[in-house]
Amino acid sequence: MTTQHDHHVSPQTVSVVGLGPMGRALARAFLLDGQVVKVWNRTPEKAADVVAAGASLAPSLADAFRTSSLVVVCVVDDDTVSEIVGTLDLPWLDASPVVLNLTADSPARTRMLATQMGSLGLTYLDGAIMTPAATIGTDAARVLVAGPQDVWESRESGLRALGEIFYLGPDIASAATYDVALLSLFWTSFAGIAQALALVQTEGIDSETFTPHAIATSQLTVDLLPTLARDAAERRFAGAETASVDSLQASISHLRAAFQDARVSTTVLDAIATIVAKAVDDGRGSSAPVVLSETLAASNASQRVPR
Repeated sequence: MTTQHDHHVSPQTVSVVGLGPMGRALARAFLLDGQVVKVWNRTPEKAADVVAAGASLAPSLADAFRTSSLVVVCVVDDDTVSEIVGTLDLPWLDASPVVLNLTADSPARTRMLATQMGSLGLTYLDGAIMTPAATIGTDAARVLVAGPQDVWESRESGLRALGEIFYLGPDIASAATYDVALLSLFWTSFAGIAQALALVQTEGIDSETFTPHAIATSQLTVDLLPTLARDAAERRFAGAETASVDSLQASISHLRAAFQDARVSTTVLDAIATIVAKAVDDGRGSSAPVVLSETLAASNASQRVPR
């Protein structure tokens, strides 16, 4: 069971910019932690419930920045963040607040935004929220933060109000990279689940009977992940003792035929087959399947020598 974080710091003023479901959850977590909270949104009507809970509505975006030591931004994308901060007339700031951007976007876009923030004289951290809004303020929340270590340390205690916070280091794009990679892992896994359930349902298998076996297979993937990650990092692709890309290609061919026989779409498997075929064409057929990590990194794979 998760509970509100048992955490308290001396009150500081935090401004939350962006009041979608996640922004409102962030504001409530800071309020429950005893911090002074201001909120701002382009449509101020969205502030009603957090204002009722104790936040104050900033009369302007400039006020939200001018009166806070920390500004947390959570909007639709980094283009919107860029547009928002671009409207600020910053010379009036006596001291630059720390801006923590919790808006999801790509690593490349994050680096561009960091450059803009620096040109405006704003101190910048970037982050990613990896759990739903309902978890914010509890031990179930998982938030990633990247940026200058001294800036992170200066705001760490107040940010702990949000849940479990993981500092990833000074590379400003680290959190965005983790976010994209982890969500890709999640959604491609979800696609595999949907593919499996489509066949099970078509063949009249009871889903509840199937589920324990699906869990066991999924757990095998979890158990293998640390080894696969090390092998990919150290480029240990040769000497596959139990599987190779060639055997994977044969397995995928078998699976596609089985799904076609059942008149179930092979779209997910077709995508995998394309990647596997590319690895075979590149001369990686005898390598371990984790070599596909290099096949997918197309811009670099052609420059590397297979082991």
